[in-house]
Amino acid sequence: MVTKLHIVTGDGLSRIVSSDEIKDGEITIYHYDDEGESYQDKVPVTIKSTFLAIIHTEFIRNDKKDGPLNAYYMSGGFGQVNRLAYAYSVSIIDISSSSYQLYESNCIWSDSGIKSTQFDMYSYHVNEPQQEYLEWRLDWEVWESLNLTQIFSQWLTTSDKRDSKISSLLDENTLS
Repeated sequence: MVTKLHIVTGDGLSRIVSSDEIKDGEITIYHYDDEGESYQDKVPVTIKSTFLAIIHTEFIRNDKKDGPLNAYYMSGGFGQVNRLAYAYSVSIIDISSSSYQLYESNCIWSDSGIKSTQFDMYSYHVNEPQQEYLEWRLDWEVWESLNLTQIFSQWLTTSDKRDSKISSLLDENTLS
């Protein structure tokens, strides 16, 4: 999965947005009032920096086991459902320069390792028309786990980082 991200400024704030969120030099900001009603504003923005987020994931396969559903699993512990094991790598690359040349220093952040799937192992495979894994879900899991505010902190102001942290805390409290 490759996603183009931008740090944009507008309306006195800096924001991290994906390239498909910018339409005609504007982004849409959603507001919610106390009654839960929402409205949106179109805010003109200027792109400060551009980045590529490159994510690769795949299930770790057990060669000793025949069949299409042969991934290793990671034990969730006593009384827990087992989850499938997968390998991942993430690179965030600064492509703001106008040249078509990259250097190792353009990689601003990277991570790799193995993880267990977010959901139980049975939600990652289908049986019809043939047995196969839904590996595309792994890219999404890794993408959702990234803390973009922390990764791009040097490009954001202190108030932008604070506002992002408050928003994420409010989102967590709303979900629980």
